[in-house]
Amino acid sequence: MPFTKSLRTVFLVLLLPLTFAVSPQLHSDINLPTIGDASSSIVSMQKEKEIGGIFLKMLNSQLSTESDAELMQYVENLVYRLSESSELQNRQLSIVLIDSPYLNAFAAPGGVVGINTGLFFYARTEEEFAGVIAHELAHLSQRHYARGVETAQRQRLPTIAALLGSIILAASGAGDIGAAALSTTVAGAQSFQLAFSRINEQEADRVGLLTMARAGMDPRGMADMFERMSKLESSGPQYEFLRTHPLSRNRVADARSRAEQYPARQHNQDGEYQLMRSRAIIRMAQSQEEVRSRLKQDLNSSRTISEYATRYGLAQVELNLQNPKAAEQALKPLLDNKPSNIHFQILNARIQYALGNKEKSITNLKKLLADNPGNYPITLAVIDLLYNNQQYPEAMGILKTEARHRPEDSTIWYQLAETAGLAGDILTVHTSRAQYFFLVGDMDNSVKHLEYALELPGTPFSQRSALKERIEEVKAYKKKMKL
Repeated sequence: MPFTKSLRTVFLVLLLPLTFAVSPQLHSDINLPTIGDASSSIVSMQKEKEIGGIFLKMLNSQLSTESDAELMQYVENLVYRLSESSELQNRQLSIVLIDSPYLNAFAAPGGVVGINTGLFFYARTEEEFAGVIAHELAHLSQRHYARGVETAQRQRLPTIAALLGSIILAASGAGDIGAAALSTTVAGAQSFQLAFSRINEQEADRVGLLTMARAGMDPRGMADMFERMSKLESSGPQYEFLRTHPLSRNRVADARSRAEQYPARQHNQDGEYQLMRSRAIIRMAQSQEEVRSRLKQDLNSSRTISEYATRYGLAQVELNLQNPKAAEQALKPLLDNKPSNIHFQILNARIQYALGNKEKSITNLKKLLADNPGNYPITLAVIDLLYNNQQYPEAMGILKTEARHRPEDSTIWYQLAETAGLAGDILTVHTSRAQYFFLVGDMDNSVKHLEYALELPGTPFSQRSALKERIEEVKAYKKKMKL
């Protein structure tokens, strides 16, 4: 679901996003500042987490999120790799990959990190992509949210919690009414917030560069990304953020100067990032035929950044276009060269399934999962093929295990409900749907399905008590969401 104009406006005020505003001279990397007791006393870490949980549900209810397991696993691994080298005290993060071609990333209270899939398109290397994430993690580690609330309260400006409530109002379908309710709040806070963001941004740049260096990545990637962004036209909606918060020459130069102080590192153009970038671009494409044509041209002209990524993308597109034989031919050189690559093996299993080798492809994926226990993309690939092969009870069993491992993953609960329905397990259908609706912020439907489960004649007595307790918990959370 796309943003309304009013909702995008509030996003800029609220989310401490990748704000490319004019920055003063960056300070030294030595003696990094820490948040004082004042902000902590106003907004506790626990309160930030609660607000972050509410905001996460609002995001899931109003935006289309990317459910591709391979992209999610890559982004999660990269974010956590960077977080381990960051200044974050609490590294329990909620990562949201938003299905949008627009250039954007943001950090929200409680450790919510949002990244648009469009970032894959604009970031040509893993270091550029990581530079954006490191910048956002710096916003969280320096607790800019808490600082903003402290200053807002001193100047009698609305708190970010109040803005969250207004956003929920606008995003719930109130339209112009919601925008009217926001007008006074935004007008009172926007000019202050932009001035405040300049201070935040210089700090986030500096801390983010240090995070990249500590993680063994080349901080020049952040500077490269800034330089390319500074050349983008800000007239279209995909650049709306840059238009509102432009990159100055001083800021780009400062980022470059600081990045050059760190040792240079070799880029791996045939690494996982390029595979995932190709995958993301294909998923965002409106025409698979056009993508296929471009990929073939790139291979024939040797213009591709990574031949591995281009061939991988071509194999994926051919499968999408229901040409499994052509997909097999495109993937074969990659499998011959790197037979242990998990992404190649998953794609090969899907191709073999499409070619009619169903049982063999499922068996091979199960073996791959046994060799890589807990791997999220492999697990979901196994579930997907079992589901397509109408092996619903087995798929449901794996989904139940995965739901315990990833209890906040709405995609898992949605798939579990659908699979349970085909397996004839109605109790699991309703409990899974209840959890799915809870995670996407629809408390009414969550309660409804819990009540459906409670009314089923076969529901065990022990579960009835738990269901009643859960109904009260969801109702209480609904009140909390009203802020």
